[in-house]
Amino acid sequence: MNPIALTWVLVGKDLKIEYRSRQAYLTTVFFALLILVIFNFAFDPGSPATREAAPGILWVALLFPGIIRLNRSFQVEMEEGTLYGLILSPADRGVLFLGKFLANWFLLIVVDLLVLLAFVIVYNFSFSVQLLWIALLIVLSALGFSAVGTLLGAMVSTIRTREVMLPVLLFPIILPIILPAVNGTQEILLAQEIQSLGRSVELLVAFDVIYLAAGFVLFDYVVAD
Repeated sequence: MNPIALTWVLVGKDLKIEYRSRQAYLTTVFFALLILVIFNFAFDPGSPATREAAPGILWVALLFPGIIRLNRSFQVEMEEGTLYGLILSPADRGVLFLGKFLANWFLLIVVDLLVLLAFVIVYNFSFSVQLLWIALLIVLSALGFSAVGTLLGAMVSTIRTREVMLPVLLFPIILPIILPAVNGTQEILLAQEIQSLGRSVELLVAFDVIYLAAGFVLFDYVVAD
């Protein structure tokens, strides 16, 4: 089968699995919304402190549900024993990585955009064109996050303590994409300007390319072990 067609077959497989087990996906969304509500009660609504902490609150609400999503990415294959079948298939390991990565990226973007919508409503930010720049930061950061998370998710999928090991390994590696994303969000929400946002976008794109290339190359060695 053509590698591109096979990649989309794998993406469709993962999306169908998530659609059939909607309760797990809804739980992830609910967890993100719960984080926003808890932080909203922790600060005085409408106070300057709340506005200053808003970018950090948003990215906390985006990151932790992402960890839950990535922890689940190989769970079904491990429970049903299909992961070994995929590994033993004649398909290129890089194609397997791309299929899983694209599915994780798409599902993560959907969750993150729902969280962004809830964030704007809960923290009383106005809907404006500048929110599209935050959406761009979310999409770019989700790309690198999904690339690294897919690779590490495969690495820890056979470990009993994978729920603990994945965030321990993941967070230090993704700092180069989280910091520009938070800084860019802070400029948009607080400074109300996008003149210096280009630097954050450039850093995100650069590290996305690095993480995606590394995941594509290293995935073969990870699943082989």
